[in-house]
Amino acid sequence: MISSAARDRVKLSIDQLEELFHKHDERASEDVNDSYAAALDRGKAIAFQEAAHLVKSALHDIDVKAL
Repeated sequence: MISSAARDRVKLSIDQLEELFHKHDERASEDVNDSYAAALDRGKAIAFQEAAHLVKSALHDIDVKAL
């Protein structure tokens, strides 16, 4: 069984990944020239979004096993 402190750390990591997604997504959207940097920021945003999704799935599995 996972402790509530460990579960809270997992939730915190999800929040941090989602913040990074929004940060890079906004930076990519602000670049009107659609530069190489904007493309990199879009790629980073997608990667952070996918990472958050994977951690959310893991948290769900943890919650299911705790039942």
